[in-house]
Amino acid sequence: MTVSMGHFISLVVVGLLIAAAALQLTGRRRLSCWLLALFPASLCVGCMVDLAHGAAQMGAGAYQSDLKQLIPCLVLLAIGVFAALRTQWRWLFWLAWVLNAFICGILVYLAFFWKVFS
Repeated sequence: MTVSMGHFISLVVVGLLIAAAALQLTGRRRLSCWLLALFPASLCVGCMVDLAHGAAQMGAGAYQSDLKQLIPCLVLLAIGVFAALRTQWRWLFWLAWVLNAFICGILVYLAFFWKVFS
């Protein structure tokens, strides 16, 4: 049985979010915040790798789409890093966690249910 890359990444991200929440609740705040910043960091790296290919290789539409996605990914990364630097502000961790969970929910929908409902 083979697992597609989208399914694998979705499961890893869900596990990452659960682990970050568990670490936050057990008092390991700094580790949980840095663990939470891994997801938006990987999104930023993925967008930048795509953008490095250039519009000629990817196509103008895909290039413009990646440019639009990069800004929210950078904002999400900035919130995660700021939460890691301000561990005493638990509300900031949970704000970053909710935003990451929302993006993760979209990823899970696209990976598992997109073909089912379309």
